[in-house]
Amino acid sequence: MSGDIFQAMTKEQLHSFLKDYSAGKYSQQDYTAFRQWLAAAGPEEQLEVLDKYGELLNGMPDTPSMDFRRIAMIENALNEAEQEKEEQPTRIVSYRRWWAAAAILVLFGAGTALLMNRLSKPPMVAQAPILPGRDGAVLTLGDGSQIVLDSLGNGIVATQSGASIVLNSGRLGYDQTANAQDGPQYNTLSTPVGRQFKVTLPDGTTVWLNAQSSVKFPTYFSGDDRTVIVSGEVYMDVAQDAKHPFKVNILRADKSIGTVEVLGTHFNINAYPDESACKVTLVQGAVMVSAGAAAGKTLLKPDQQAAISENQHISVQHANTESVTAWKNGYFDFENNDLTMLARQLTRWYGIDTKVMENAPETEFGGKISRNLVLQEMIKVLNQAGVHCRLENDKKLVFIP
Repeated sequence: MSGDIFQAMTKEQLHSFLKDYSAGKYSQQDYTAFRQWLAAAGPEEQLEVLDKYGELLNGMPDTPSMDFRRIAMIENALNEAEQEKEEQPTRIVSYRRWWAAAAILVLFGAGTALLMNRLSKPPMVAQAPILPGRDGAVLTLGDGSQIVLDSLGNGIVATQSGASIVLNSGRLGYDQTANAQDGPQYNTLSTPVGRQFKVTLPDGTTVWLNAQSSVKFPTYFSGDDRTVIVSGEVYMDVAQDAKHPFKVNILRADKSIGTVEVLGTHFNINAYPDESACKVTLVQGAVMVSAGAAAGKTLLKPDQQAAISENQHISVQHANTESVTAWKNGYFDFENNDLTMLARQLTRWYGIDTKVMENAPETEFGGKISRNLVLQEMIKVLNQAGVHCRLENDKKLVFIP
């Protein structure tokens, strides 16, 4: 099949390509052309792709693991196409993206459930939907005053120590416009339940904050190193500066649990107090993790994760970095999650209470779904996939047998 047919592709040609694609019988040229077509297609056309592919899968033998890989191929193509079209590192909010994500959700429980039905039916949204989280944060300045960033427009929100604090398209940044007359002021950016945010620190380091998280940093870095303090869950893209190492002090339940030392790298920290351990996951570069004098220091390589226990013991294991950082890219990824872990993620994002009944299954799950679904839609998707839950009194999500 020649790639140029995608410029004016018919439904029959698309069907033929997807059939070859699902069987692994396609050329790199056709694959590249298909990604280009996806990038240029409108939402309705992309939904047709999912609808048609769903029909293909429905006609195949019942081999869930094979089906999951095939569906994931379409999702990967959508991801790559949109990344080429426009970078959206913090959130993916378009209609077609959450639809696509919902279409590929797979949860592995006592049995395997594939969510392929209702692909061609628009979702039924309750009249009073519980909305998902969104961009928003509170900035606490050095003098203790606070600025709620949720509803502010682009522009300068404050000035401290010669730095202009600028909000631009949901990202906070620091521009050093004048020489500081005194020492640096310390600012704290924090996200409540149901909020996420991104900030570029004075040295150029970018920090993504998940819900219920914080980062404390100076208005400009001075001295031999660059030190910040974090809590909750953050993803960091550290600006390289070999002469000034970057240090992250990790707080868990208001207590220092460990330190990460880097020169320039990408990594994720999950230090929520209700999780079993503080976890540092390295995506790129190298970091040194320490947790008190007794534990010593541990060097991490890419795709490794250090877990720091309450007694400050450090253990290292391999990590799926795509799964760990899915929240930053607009997804829940439930790989190796049990019900209580899944419930905690939903609590932080939707701002609701959750309860797991004692006789609910203790199975681990897998699969991903967009964080942009309203809660009622999330509940429908989970139930269709065999994870039984219901909303009680419009404020508590209960997982049942």
